Amino acid sequence: MFGGPHDQQLSEKEIRDGEAKATVEVQIFAVACAALWFSPHVIEWARKLF
Repeated sequence: MFGGPHDQQLSEKEIRDGEAKATVEVQIFAVACAALWFSPHVIEWARKLF
């Protein structure tokens, strides 16, 4: 993106691989956000148990 002009284009396989990697990274980010959002609630629930 910021590497300057490129003489070669990416192949279909490289594009698909990049899209798959980006999809996994977005999924991991979404799971991490959900875990961080739920963590205070889980801690509070665990404290009430004991």
